Amino acid sequence: MLVYLIDAFNLVHKVESLADSFAPHNDLMSYLKSNKLCGSKNNKVIVVFDGYPPRDFIEREFDAVFSFDKTADDIIKAKVDKAENKKQIVVVTNDRQIRDYVKRQGAVVCKTDEFTKKKSKRKRIQESKDISYSLQEEITEELRGIWLKE
Repeated sequence: MLVYLIDAFNLVHKVESLADSFAPHNDLMSYLKSNKLCGSKNNKVIVVFDGYPPRDFIEREFDAVFSFDKTADDIIKAKVDKAENKKQIVVVTNDRQIRDYVKRQGAVVCKTDEFTKKKSKRKRIQESKDISYSLQEEITEELRGIWLKE
């Protein structure tokens, strides 16, 4: 299981569809969920926001952490420090200071553009695997015969 620590506003400002959002907190959470950028559902996702939670924030399937009077950078660094297996931590940020710190601690760093490229790669793979309905039916019948030993 990987643990993704996402520098929220760093990612928001790099994703074109989120840059002008009126509700960036909620929109980022929706974006992460709909694009499945964090791989397996077994992976833990922690989205770290600067400041206080907005009144209209809706908690989603990912953990949202708000820094309140600290910075998101401080929260991310503290979470990496406390992690038992730092090699399972993936920090998503373009902030050079955080990237350098995280690398020194032994965690993995992923720049925001690399992170969002997973979306387009996954979409291309899904499109290339499209098969006709008749072929799907043929495969289903063949598998049914194998499973039921007909």
